Amino acid sequence: MKHAPLILALMLTACTRDAAYPRLLPTEQLLGPPDLPAHAGAASDTPAAVEDATLSRAEALRARAEALRGPVVDPSLRQRAGG
Repeated sequence: MKHAPLILALMLTACTRDAAYPRLLPTEQLLGPPDLPAHAGAASDTPAAVEDATLSRAEALRARAEALRGPVVDPSLRQRAGG
């Protein structure tokens, strides 16, 4: 019950006269596929090209990760440090 004043205040601020009622949409539009943003046009037009570019990017990242594997500390520095 200690939160009742806060809840009441939030309920009162939510009920304003100037607030716009949510826009109602037809059922077909609600259940239909979403509208794609402008930057997604290439993916919908040529999905194979986008998939190929994504796979080549993934391969490049895997190759880069493989090249970074190895000791972090140079072996000569490790030897000088007594390790």
